[in-house]
Amino acid sequence: MTSKSFAAAITVACLHLLGYTEAVQANDEGRAIYTSVCSACHAPENVMVSSPKAGDTAEWSKRLAKGLESVTDNAVNGFNAMPPKGGASELSREQIRQAIQHMVATRK
Repeated sequence: MTSKSFAAAITVACLHLLGYTEAVQANDEGRAIYTSVCSACHAPENVMVSSPKAGDTAEWSKRLAKGLESVTDNAVNGFNAMPPKGGASELSREQIRQAIQHMVATRK
């Protein structure tokens, strides 16, 4: 295992340990937001968009190295081709964070 892949595994493990209980409680809402908004670009079968796909541990680990709040900031404010809040301006910061946690926790 390379040091980068080890660091990625540790990052994901820490996210799960630190946010596991909260993620479980928010799972239904996060899944619903992912399905209705985020899946347009983050679904694994969407190969036309370069966004990190739900369940892609390696890609999410790279982003989570900066912390969940930083990733949430990017999603709320928009990042590269992603519009603020994925184009769903009615979503709260907490709802965006729940959707991110769902995408990270999803298994391929």
